[in-house]
Amino acid sequence: MQTSLALKLVRGSLFLVLALIAAMLPRVLDLPVVPEGKVDWPKVAAVIALVMQGIVWTNIIVSHFVQRYISFRSTDGSSITTFKAIGVLVRLFMWIALALVALASLGIEIRPLLTGLGIGGLAIAFAVQTTLADLFAAIAIVVDKPFVVGDSISVENYRGKVEHIGLKTTRVRSDSGEQIIFSNGELLKSKIRNYSR
Repeated sequence: MQTSLALKLVRGSLFLVLALIAAMLPRVLDLPVVPEGKVDWPKVAAVIALVMQGIVWTNIIVSHFVQRYISFRSTDGSSITTFKAIGVLVRLFMWIALALVALASLGIEIRPLLTGLGIGGLAIAFAVQTTLADLFAAIAIVVDKPFVVGDSISVENYRGKVEHIGLKTTRVRSDSGEQIIFSNGELLKSKIRNYSR
């Protein structure tokens, strides 16, 4: 029996309880007001707990709708792959939005931080070229669809059924039973034969 979304959200509400405790504890204990210029640790703890709760709820909601979509479209591998990729992008966007809201609520200037992240992002992009190549290859696989989950393919001397298309790797179950993991970037450079089309 499939658990309802509301029940999943209630089960995943631990950080909300922690945020309420962190916000209410100073009042219950009648602690003095934090002076100007000092760090208000209960507020920081409450904001961190709320951000973590937002992340947990985002994961629960996105996973629920992805699984629901997959259960209705279990035969269409192309749609499943695309919907999973959209789910990853929604999660990433929500995590960034929650982090920015948390920083703003703590009084941290966001504009200089975004400028610094832009400059630092270039340096990081050079350092993780291979990972980024795999990420863009995953997007190309999802958009161009040379194969989808469930297709029988062969790459070089390996042949099997596609089990999973991730952001960095694609997993194929070979005819003899072992799992073969291909880097997405290397996979797109190879000659792929798709026996399901």
